[in-house]
Amino acid sequence: MGSLYFASDKAIFDALTQRSLTSAELRKVFLSRGIVISNESDKKFLANRFSALFHDYYDYRNLSLLVGGRDSREKTTNVVVTTAVTKDQLTDALTSVKEWLVDDQHEQAEVAIHGDQLKLTVKYQKLDLSQAEFRQVVEKTAEVILEKQGNGWKITGPMNDKFKDITDQLYSQIEIVTDKDVATRTISLEAIPDAGIRTNFLRSLIRNLKGMEVVDVVDVSTFNPKDREDDDLDLSDEALVIEDAVEFDSDDDGEEGEGGDPEAELARPQPEARVHKIIRIDKASLKGKGVLESKQLMELEGHGFYLWKIRWTAREKPLGSEIVQFEAQFGNQAKYCDFSYIVKGVYNYNNGKYAKSPVRAEPVLEQKLKIRLEEAAQKTLDDIERSLMA
Repeated sequence: MGSLYFASDKAIFDALTQRSLTSAELRKVFLSRGIVISNESDKKFLANRFSALFHDYYDYRNLSLLVGGRDSREKTTNVVVTTAVTKDQLTDALTSVKEWLVDDQHEQAEVAIHGDQLKLTVKYQKLDLSQAEFRQVVEKTAEVILEKQGNGWKITGPMNDKFKDITDQLYSQIEIVTDKDVATRTISLEAIPDAGIRTNFLRSLIRNLKGMEVVDVVDVSTFNPKDREDDDLDLSDEALVIEDAVEFDSDDDGEEGEGGDPEAELARPQPEARVHKIIRIDKASLKGKGVLESKQLMELEGHGFYLWKIRWTAREKPLGSEIVQFEAQFGNQAKYCDFSYIVKGVYNYNNGKYAKSPVRAEPVLEQKLKIRLEEAAQKTLDDIERSLMA
């Protein structure tokens, strides 16, 4: 059974007063009703007039297209399937995932094959109820790429719940076509709880980018796990607030005995317990220049904090090349897994100067830089594992 829906006047008013709605788009909205407006007309006045009209499905659809939520760039992640599986088996498994997306999830999905590369493209909607009514539905596109890597297959896609749902379904289908349990390899230090090793992962990662040198670290985020037995808390007077007990004297203390009134006893004011309020910081972020070598970060690491996110700039070793801004993080800070990364932008070099603002890297360059970052992350993890086995 279908459902009926209509937007309130306020929802339409809020949609028409969005900053993202241009004057040309607003004119088009009114022209759909045969109304011509002036460029000098007040936006709120126009929105108020239009919201008072009658509206139909097409009005709602057009407004959603104009002011609907925008699909922002997401970080990239990857996982390697190490189980032996042929290209034909993987194609069959991916096709089954596509059918699941179309039939069960009611989403658009397509599978494309180019040589040893398989690509699944999914178009879906994400609901965000925290946004204004006409911005709650975001049209999103996810590309999941599978390509041969050594004896396994690398799966690359956006770090979000949709990618996790797709890969979980893919693993199930691979197990069906191969009759084997799926084994995977990811960038994760979940099995290594040592704070020093975890924080050194990101410190080493930025220096393992092949052919590039670090220019600066501009943003770091740290995490302090709650289950540390050696947690070095600050118990000084400044961090410890003590509320002294308040005692009440009673003239009837000597008269009350076993035969006293229980209700009266309960009604008497009781001494307040001493309360200790301990200040504890779980997360801390630092932004600026040279934050990786700052005194503040050293102090945090000395108290058991470790890095879980880092943003830095780097460039090719020959002088005069563009400066690239990267960001890498572990989405699950406690377990130190869900590793993802992004090329934030490029500072172009022109006439001996770098641009003040970054621009998005060209697709070919962006893909090249992502591969370097993946290789650097894998090398860093391999180095850590070798050092632990030595």
